[in-house]
Amino acid sequence: MKRYFSHMVTTLLAGACLVAASCSKSDEGPKIPEPNFPDAVSQSVEAGGTYTLNIEPNQDWEVSVPTATYQWFWIQDGSQKVSSKIGSAGKAQIVIGISEQEEFDQNRVCEVTLKMGGQSKVILTLTRGTLERSLSIRTCVIDANGDFTYDPDSETSGLSYLYQADPATNVSLLWPEGRMGFMMPVLVEGNFSWAVNKMPAWVTSHVTVGNAGERVELLLMGNAPAYPLDGADDKLVFIDTDNHDKSFEIGITIPPCRDIFKISDFEAVSRFNARAEYYNSKTSSWVPGSAMGSIMGIDGSKIYVFSEVKQQYGEPYLTGDAEDIAWITVTEEPWDETSEGGVVQTRKVLVGVSANPGDARKGVVVALPASEAAKITGPDDIIDAAEVREQYKPYIVTTVEQEATPGAIEAAEPDYMTEAGAAFVKLASGAWPVTDYQVTDGYQLTYTKADSWQKSYLTFNREYTDYAVYGYDGPKEPLDKDNCWITVEKSSKGVVIRMAPEKYAKEAKESFVVFSDAAGSYAMVYCIYDPDADIGGGGDDFEVKFASANVSGAVLEAITQDNYKQLAAQYGFAESDFKENLEMNIVQYVLIYTAANPANAELEVTSTQNMMVMPWGLEWLDYEPLSDTRLLISMTRPGAEDPATGMVQFLKGEGFRCIIHCKPTF
Repeated sequence: MKRYFSHMVTTLLAGACLVAASCSKSDEGPKIPEPNFPDAVSQSVEAGGTYTLNIEPNQDWEVSVPTATYQWFWIQDGSQKVSSKIGSAGKAQIVIGISEQEEFDQNRVCEVTLKMGGQSKVILTLTRGTLERSLSIRTCVIDANGDFTYDPDSETSGLSYLYQADPATNVSLLWPEGRMGFMMPVLVEGNFSWAVNKMPAWVTSHVTVGNAGERVELLLMGNAPAYPLDGADDKLVFIDTDNHDKSFEIGITIPPCRDIFKISDFEAVSRFNARAEYYNSKTSSWVPGSAMGSIMGIDGSKIYVFSEVKQQYGEPYLTGDAEDIAWITVTEEPWDETSEGGVVQTRKVLVGVSANPGDARKGVVVALPASEAAKITGPDDIIDAAEVREQYKPYIVTTVEQEATPGAIEAAEPDYMTEAGAAFVKLASGAWPVTDYQVTDGYQLTYTKADSWQKSYLTFNREYTDYAVYGYDGPKEPLDKDNCWITVEKSSKGVVIRMAPEKYAKEAKESFVVFSDAAGSYAMVYCIYDPDADIGGGGDDFEVKFASANVSGAVLEAITQDNYKQLAAQYGFAESDFKENLEMNIVQYVLIYTAANPANAELEVTSTQNMMVMPWGLEWLDYEPLSDTRLLISMTRPGAEDPATGMVQFLKGEGFRCIIHCKPTF
């Protein structure tokens, strides 16, 4: 028993010694170092970039980004985007990628974590800041005439107008000549999706939204029923459609409209014949009805009518007495009192006359704006004897002239006479020289050209059987008809009085032709040949010019007797066409386009009424009336079978007021 116990003790001591020996050998091997985490770094970064972090871990390691921020931050491992990356001890580069997606209202933060030796630590904090919103508003370029400038390169730019280079700090509405109201085109560009959230009641826009990065044209239009009489200043407010709490403001101004007043479309003189027919100069014909135009202004404007009264002794005078002006009728479109009616309204006005049983008569129609009408006590304040007072002359609507009852003779085609440089008018029954010849009807016939007689046919309502010609000395001995400078001829178109001034030795080329029948002398025609007489004719005062002074790619020149040969040769037109039209007193221009889209080539013309392109079916030439007096002509390159030149014609009856000869050379 004792032997057994002694053996067991010995065995335990031996095992203890082995264990001790073993532990002693392990303590003598290499030790694992503590992880050497770098100091934490915080950094702001830009969208779409990268951030590189250099590390030198002393153990195997793993770097990671949170999955919650992986949409905006990731580890760039070569061409791969990963959320974690491992490596062994030693130098290493960690590249963090940042999303290109920019945000306006939220900072994005990423914490980059390094793990090693069973420990972890945030070694990098990246912050991507918010994007600043920007909104640019540019107003339209205004041309030399105060109108909006169209973009000559609109097909490429996609824009209708040209805009200022610098953003506006305020938008001012304008009312250019020929436009329908206050307006202003603006170009809006923003880096966020936007909408117009607020605008004053006196402005509207068909387009009110836009996307980020998009160029959007807004045509800001005045809201006619809400125009403030004395103008106003307010704000346009734009909001971010994704965050309505974010907004941009810009001031907007509308000018006063209290003094806006315009008389349109009336001719300076409205002519009527004795039958109360109106002479339409655009069609060169007498038509039943009235002269028609419009008056634009605020409520309270007033129309006044005056008639000229002739005295047996003394000068004629104007009067507004009801019995004297009864032959003139004025019809005014009523003011629109509904919610659709504007503060400024354009109303039609008709001016007519009753049939005239006697001598020629004359009147004048005046329209005063509300501010002026409120200042006067009555019609007499507007006139001074035979004239409208100087301060009220700008408000003359039209002068009314009505021919006398024709009597025995009348012009068959008075407008053709005018074109030929001739005029035929009836003289007042009690005036000289009618009284000298003791006839019922007296007339004056004026020629300005040797061939004026060719279109000066007269219609006799009372057939004559004989005539006599008297010299300037009066009704003494008649001149010898066989050797007289004046002859009377009958034709199928009417009676023609021919004048041959070279046969009349007297300096004043004047004579009197007296017509008679079985009952005696009944009509006298006072014949005058005067090349300097102001009659008109041909293309009248029609004018064409560029609306802007800054034109490129286009040439416009008036055709005259002095330059028509040179222009025809220079630009390749038929010289005979220019010459023939000049002989007919037709106003002519050449319009040459040296570029397909010339800049600022808009034309200002006397009228855009009654136009046409010739030859028929010409496709490379076209026109677009922009207003009553503004016109844009377009040209493309003619095809191989097309004529190289074309015309834009302005018609007048069966003739022309003006011809623009067009040719593209690009």
